Amino acid sequence: MSNFKKIYDFDEVINRRNNNSDKWTAYPKDVLPMWIADMDFQAADEIIEGLTAMSQKGVYGYGKARPDRLLEAVIYRLQRLYGWTVSKESIVLLPSLVTGFNVAANVALRRNSNANYLFSTPAYPPFFAIESNIGMKGIAVPLRETVEGNRLYYDIDFELMEEMVTADSAILMLCNPQNPSGRIFTREELKAIEAFALKHDLIVLSDEIHAELNWEGEHIPYATLSDSAKEHAITLISASKTFNLPGLSGGFAIIENAALRAEYEKAMMGFVPRMNVYAIKGAELAFDYGDEWLAQLKPYLIANRDYIVTELSKIEGLKLVNPEATFLLWLDFGDTSLGNNAHKALLNAGLGLNDGRAFGVTGNYVRLNFGAPRVYLEKAVKLIELALEEAKP
Repeated sequence: MSNFKKIYDFDEVINRRNNNSDKWTAYPKDVLPMWIADMDFQAADEIIEGLTAMSQKGVYGYGKARPDRLLEAVIYRLQRLYGWTVSKESIVLLPSLVTGFNVAANVALRRNSNANYLFSTPAYPPFFAIESNIGMKGIAVPLRETVEGNRLYYDIDFELMEEMVTADSAILMLCNPQNPSGRIFTREELKAIEAFALKHDLIVLSDEIHAELNWEGEHIPYATLSDSAKEHAITLISASKTFNLPGLSGGFAIIENAALRAEYEKAMMGFVPRMNVYAIKGAELAFDYGDEWLAQLKPYLIANRDYIVTELSKIEGLKLVNPEATFLLWLDFGDTSLGNNAHKALLNAGLGLNDGRAFGVTGNYVRLNFGAPRVYLEKAVKLIELALEEAKP
């Protein structure tokens, strides 16, 4: 591996159209894609070098089902970041975190064929898909949205959750940091979630994939709240978002309750493939060597966030979050000329964002990915202004 400190250039524009990129091929070539949650930056040199060296050996056999070195890296990272001590046995390797959602649903349905799950909206779209994938009913509970000036704020409406939970509710899907709002839930909020879960005997499946991309507050893993939280928690983590490796896929379920873990692993058998060798190596390299790259990335993303929030705050009627975490920006065009047609109008102007309707809300919302060179953000601002001008009556 390189032994010198490289200064990374996150302003570099990289052509991604010829490498089977979903992000860059989903829309026509004249559209700037700022939608799906991967970043337009090269990974750390050590990751590139390590994966290249592995590729050049020319042998692509099966990887170990439970590679010791990677498990040790996960254990060390959780201890260093959060003071969270987990055993090797508590780590379940997954080909993707979305797979992890659906396995948890299978566990619940094996216990009770009428089981349902609760989740907050706006929500990461795969939370909705569990219902069609597995046949487990999903109960969408809207977050409480408040507006101050042009800023959107979201928090959990526990009274509404109490109204919507049922005797068959089995899982509470938690996304922390929250996607798409970028909220980091406080210890007080997490304790309230724990109390709710204990009252209703729920598994808390905590998707913490964006945990290391936090700007304004401390990330607290749900399972570290208490011994009781640990007993009913399935925590999902990955190197993929933090180190920009989503195409490698792969992740981890941390399940410290041995009985729950046994159920989870049984539900995987025959359906869920192993983590592939590139995902294993990529995660290992990221956790071992990626921190310098990450230390340089974070201020760049914060500056990107501040730039795009400042520029878009100048637009009359546009409401937006100022995300505490993630590289995702949630926008509400309801009081602008785009109204409930935001995604299509922006697409016609040449900007491809995520449609809010995929997150369980109305079409005045969109999600923008600011994990990109600044020149893309500057162009996005102009395209938004163009769309608004063209939509004026």
